Amino acid sequence: MLRLFLITLIFSSLNTATFGSETPIVSVRVGKSLRNILVTGLDLKRHLFFNNDVKTYTGKKTVKFNCETFTTLNKQRNKPILLATLESPTGLLSYGNDKYQGMFKVITNAKGDSCDIVNEIPMEAYISSLLTKEMNPKWPIEALKAQAVAARTYALNKIRTQQVTKELGNEAYYDLESSEKHQVGGNFFDATESTNSASIGTTGEVLTTASGKIEPIFFNAKCGGRTLRPDQVWHNKEEGYQSVNCPFCHNIGPKAWSNSITRERLKSFFLWASDQGYIKEQLSGDLSSIVLVPDDIDKFTVNFYINDRPFIIEKAVLRKFFGRFIFPSNTFSLKKYGEGITASGEGLGHGVGLCQMGAYAMAMRGWSYKKILSHYFPGHVLKKLY
Repeated sequence: MLRLFLITLIFSSLNTATFGSETPIVSVRVGKSLRNILVTGLDLKRHLFFNNDVKTYTGKKTVKFNCETFTTLNKQRNKPILLATLESPTGLLSYGNDKYQGMFKVITNAKGDSCDIVNEIPMEAYISSLLTKEMNPKWPIEALKAQAVAARTYALNKIRTQQVTKELGNEAYYDLESSEKHQVGGNFFDATESTNSASIGTTGEVLTTASGKIEPIFFNAKCGGRTLRPDQVWHNKEEGYQSVNCPFCHNIGPKAWSNSITRERLKSFFLWASDQGYIKEQLSGDLSSIVLVPDDIDKFTVNFYINDRPFIIEKAVLRKFFGRFIFPSNTFSLKKYGEGITASGEGLGHGVGLCQMGAYAMAMRGWSYKKILSHYFPGHVLKKLY
């Protein structure tokens, strides 16, 4: 009870300080493909949109949605339908074992066979709870502030573009999902005094490009010595990004890693890369000769000779095929090992944008969040939007 009381006081202060009319509301999908949804709250107000039924319950109430009963609504549409909203005058709702601030939307899944649940929450409350999931809340406040700015910018880009999925666009009913695909958000109890301070201390601050655009701002756990640009990993060029040296994260977090790949798996990779268009020439199953050209960890590509023909492969493509277990990061070198190869590297994650462990090390040295951000994003400008 004491923890709940203290956190309530913190959020009351946060609401008073920042939740003005210009503070954005972010819609986060916190559950997907659900057969049943249970939402609990005090004095719940439930609005069913398909028959415009509005009902207010007195006291503590749990509302259940049997999502299979709504599947017929999707037969003619094949797109999500807003089924209901739920809110409480306390500003808190429970779903599953977690408590959330804000309002819930219940929507049909795009396939029409289940439901998704979406949390509508003021941006700064979202950032405060997210920091506990995306960064250690016990880390120095300047590192948390840098993460807050990065996460806020990413979320605002998703809100403004309304392209959470290419298939649904602005008909998705949510801005981003709580997952590694976008950002991992938290719940009401994930917020701490430190994460609230980081959110309040950077309220409304984002990184923009030199031309003033709010583009996606990415972050990773540990870059391994040098950050990458988005086009070096995902082929999508984003304005303002530069690859920068990061000597700060070397002695923090996961150490160097090494994994082996057999010749047969390597053959499978090249055939897949050819089918996917990562290799311009079409390769057949006859890969009798695969020769690795000596590699270096600082290179973003690696050279092979296949049946005496030269091929250049982006290292990020290897990670895409073999996965995070074999390639924990995009910072690695390859070496011949028997009939196969050995991958040896450093870092954890895709390596684009803010290096979280580098930010931790910088903050421990006394760097401000503004200085940290200017190091990782020299082509961007820190701007206060609200």
